[in-house]
Amino acid sequence: MSRGSQTKRATRAKERARQRAREKQQASRSNGPSSPFPGFFGSAFREPRQPDPRPRGAAEILADARYGTSITQLLAEATTIDPARFYADAEPILVGWVRELYGSGWQPTELIRVTRMRAKVVGADLIRLVIAAERDSRHDPTLHDPQWILQWDAAELPRQPPDRGWITSWARWAHDEALRRIMLLAAVLGRLPELEQLLAPPSGVRVRRPLVGRSATAASANPILERVRALLAKAESTEHESEAMAFTAKAQELMTKHAIEQAMIDEAGAAESSPGMIRIPLDAPYADAKALLLQTIAEHTRCRSLFLAELALSHVIGYSDDLEAVELLFTSLLVQAQRGLAEASATAPAGARTRSQAFRSAFLLGFTGRIGERLEEVRRVAYAGADAKGFLPVLRSRDARIDEFVADRFQATTSERVRGGYDSAGYASGRMAGDAAAFASGDLTSKSRSTT
Repeated sequence: MSRGSQTKRATRAKERARQRAREKQQASRSNGPSSPFPGFFGSAFREPRQPDPRPRGAAEILADARYGTSITQLLAEATTIDPARFYADAEPILVGWVRELYGSGWQPTELIRVTRMRAKVVGADLIRLVIAAERDSRHDPTLHDPQWILQWDAAELPRQPPDRGWITSWARWAHDEALRRIMLLAAVLGRLPELEQLLAPPSGVRVRRPLVGRSATAASANPILERVRALLAKAESTEHESEAMAFTAKAQELMTKHAIEQAMIDEAGAAESSPGMIRIPLDAPYADAKALLLQTIAEHTRCRSLFLAELALSHVIGYSDDLEAVELLFTSLLVQAQRGLAEASATAPAGARTRSQAFRSAFLLGFTGRIGERLEEVRRVAYAGADAKGFLPVLRSRDARIDEFVADRFQATTSERVRGGYDSAGYASGRMAGDAAAFASGDLTSKSRSTT
């Protein structure tokens, strides 16, 4: 080998030796001091390895369901969790969400109804248990509030307080569908809008809107309202349509006169200073036609009504006794309208015109139109007395306050036509049923002597 080649090889060898020394020095800096146990020091001084993410539990999965994640996707994840642990963790979560919804204006009966609409009967069974568990966790004055008690009674909650592990007990009945139904309920609760606050929420719950419910001093013991209830009960129980409508007419007359008396008390400064509100559910079919009947009754009973089509609910705004009257009268007239519609269809063969959607919708519209005319006549007669100059300005003042209330809280309202088609025979038949109300002043005078 030539001297030149030997020199080149020696130079390359030295360069490689220097490179190895540099690499060894860098390794020593990163792994600690040189040691015969490099693996030990390498593990001791190297950056610690990041642990695997913590597996998600019921709280995270239910939160995703609440905010719209696909239930099918979440079920696969939920089934990897021990069912007993998932159910135990879900109980306080669902109770807490119900409490939040109470602060957003929802009432127990409304939560059950909307759950039944969107998650069927199985969802309504589960939400009843959640509502019962929330009730039994309370230790504040709302536990004994008469309005809350009325709601719980109407909700038909379990008589006994739920035992600990109540979702586990329920899940034995729901079998393999339990997880899916729990997440479906979470999805329903997560999509509910805010409503006007009608009940004072339990202690510690933040209220999103001011309380505007019907006055707690209203109603149930009022002797006039007791007479109205009795008359409407007679109207619903009689088999004779003309007699039923006469009882209804008398009830409306009593409430109109009572409103005048209350207006005079209001003028003296001893009555409610501002209107309140109730909500009335309107079930399918023909919920919009029923909403129009309610609106007509409310307007002729010194109230206003606004229909929330998405939830099939109507807000009714007015003063306490008038609100009670609207609720009573609407319930009675709706029963009678449905009875008249059933009678019109009872003898018709399958596929006949009286069984069509257009006929039934038009029947309710005709009934509503005629009832409105009759109620207007009752009001005209009641307001025709010699003392009208004394109470009419007070009633108009109340109307103005109600209009201000509506404008303040419901700024975006629209008007829509009732759906379902139009049938002239159905409309005429409905008007005939409404015409039997006998709201004429002469009939009222004669009936008032016999039923007072």
